[in-house]
Amino acid sequence: MLKPLKYDIVIIALMCLCLVACDMDDERDLCCKRIVMEYHYISGGKDAFKQNIRSLRHFLFNGAEQFIREIPCGENLQLQTLDSLKTGNYAMVTVGNAADATRLETPAKDEPLAGFMLHVEGTDGRNADPLYYGICRFTLKKEDANREQRFLTQMANIHCRLQVTVKWQNLPPAMTTATVYRMALENCAENHELDGKRAYSLGEKQFPHSTSWNRVHRLECALKGLLLKEEFISLRYTNSNLPILHLFCRKEKEDYEELTPPLDLGRAFKIWGYKPENAERQEYKIIVTIYLDGHVGVKVEAEAGVEDWIEGGSFG
Repeated sequence: MLKPLKYDIVIIALMCLCLVACDMDDERDLCCKRIVMEYHYISGGKDAFKQNIRSLRHFLFNGAEQFIREIPCGENLQLQTLDSLKTGNYAMVTVGNAADATRLETPAKDEPLAGFMLHVEGTDGRNADPLYYGICRFTLKKEDANREQRFLTQMANIHCRLQVTVKWQNLPPAMTTATVYRMALENCAENHELDGKRAYSLGEKQFPHSTSWNRVHRLECALKGLLLKEEFISLRYTNSNLPILHLFCRKEKEDYEELTPPLDLGRAFKIWGYKPENAERQEYKIIVTIYLDGHVGVKVEAEAGVEDWIEGGSFG
C-alpha cells in the first residue's frame, strides 16, 4: 500500500524542480528558451532601457547580410527569443521608438543590409522621434546547439534634444498668446545608415552615419509669459554637421518676418568646446536674447557665467 505513495512523492518532487528551474515570474528567465538576444541601454552608468525605450523593431539578416525577415517583439522587450534560428552567421538591426515621425520600411527578402536606411518622415518639418539603435552580428555554433546561447545588443541614443528659450531685452514684437512665432532648425540630418559600416563608436555603442543634412524642423509657438520656450528633437549632430537656428514672427495675417539672422550653432559649439560625437546623450539647452539694437546673443542655459556669443555686435 505504501508503494504508490512513494511514486506520487517522486512525481510531485520532479514537478517542483521544474517550477524552480523555470520561473515564469522572473523576467530574466525565458523559461527554457535556448537562444536569446538581450537588450541594454546604459546611461549614466545605469541600465535606463525601461525609462527611455517603449517599442522595438528587429530586422534579421543572414551571414551574407541579406534580409531574412522582421521578427516581432516578445512581451519583454529586453529579452528576445531566437529559438527558430539554425546554426550560422547573422546580423540583427534593432530600432527603438520608431513611430509616425520615422520612415523605416521592411526590406524585401534577400535585400542587402548595405543600403538599409532610416529616414525622418514627412515634409511638414515636425520633430523626429526619440530614436534608439543597435546592431549585433552573431554566430550560432553547431557545437553549442544543445546549450543556451545569449547575445547582447547595446542600444545607442541616436537623436538629439535642443531646448531653446528666446527672450527680449525689451518686449516681444507681437504681444499675443496666439501661435504667431516660428522656430526653424536647419541643416539637420535626414537619415541614418543602419548597417553600421560607417558608424562611430562610444564604448560598445554604435552611432550610425547620416548621408544628407537638408532636413528643416519647424516649431510653431506662442509666448509663455514674455518668453518662447520649445524643444527640438532631431537626429544626432556630428562634430562637423551642426544646425542653424532661425526665428520668425507673423504679424496679423502677413507672412513670417525674420526676427534673427540665421544663428550658426556650429560656430557657437566650437567656442563652447562642445563635441557632439563625444556625448552619449545629446541634450542641450540654450538661451537666445534679442537686444534693443538688434544684435542677438546666445548662451548655454545650464552654465552660469557663460557670456553671450557675439561677433561684431551680432550673431550671424
